[in-house]
Amino acid sequence: MLILGIDWDETNREKLDLHDLDPDDVEFLFDEGDPVFLEHPRSAERYIALGFVPDERFALVVFQYDKETRWVRVVTAYETTSETWWKRYAKTKGI
Repeated sequence: MLILGIDWDETNREKLDLHDLDPDDVEFLFDEGDPVFLEHPRSAERYIALGFVPDERFALVVFQYDKETRWVRVVTAYETTSETWWKRYAKTKGI
């Protein structure tokens, strides 16, 4: 998935802050966090990115993707300790 930019505003920044993440963490995950992209199980317009943030926490990012502009709008992001998400990540990566 080619991402050319991320749409940030006060609303999605505040949601990240509630989960002890910031925009730099999410941008790192997309650029360097070895992400896996999945379709959101409950919303055809949303996707999930699984990967790592700079301090090596495993994070989940819910986002919308505009296929025309290739920009992302982050809905929320948080560190996940769910074994289910880790298994999906590991299976996709062949770990």
